[in-house]
Amino acid sequence: MNFINSSLGLTNDVEMQFNLLNYSTGGLTFTKKANAQFTNEFKKRIVDIFKYFPELHKEIVLVGWIAPHGWARGSCCCSSVSTSKPLKISLQPNERNFTIAHEFTHLLQARKKEELQIPSGERACDVWALTRLPLELIDDYPSYIGNYLMRKRWDTVKNIVRELAFNAIQIRKTKRQYIVWFEDEVKKLGR
Repeated sequence: MNFINSSLGLTNDVEMQFNLLNYSTGGLTFTKKANAQFTNEFKKRIVDIFKYFPELHKEIVLVGWIAPHGWARGSCCCSSVSTSKPLKISLQPNERNFTIAHEFTHLLQARKKEELQIPSGERACDVWALTRLPLELIDDYPSYIGNYLMRKRWDTVKNIVRELAFNAIQIRKTKRQYIVWFEDEVKKLGR
């Protein structure tokens, strides 16, 4: 049994439907390659993480495949101006939850930037992605923010780092250097 489409759930289907006009209500669609290469468990994790991005639920979001062992763990392809084109993320098989959330956050940066006040960039994406998932689903450290000590001690500091991310977003309302503040606070964790 293969999982093909989702509007927050998984639809059992044997054939991949390529006609995107049928997806007027939005949701996730796995590309043919991703559907063949991803395990059902991984596809379910992607759908479960997508639930934490309700702003995207009315959008058509394609999920594609990236060859394993390459340098890119995930990628995002979207237009901030054209809402007629579907959004797309691509992932290596069995990628971590945090990488999945990071790529979905890039989609928010492109399509909901003004509405959600999410600035562009990889470092901002990491900060906002930390605040999207519940603590128990954060299974990896951010790639673009933090430092070696944070990464080395991730399991013991991730709850504090996540709280710092929430605080950084609040600080951003009055201080444009919120990521510098965030990283200064993370450095203090190593002392």
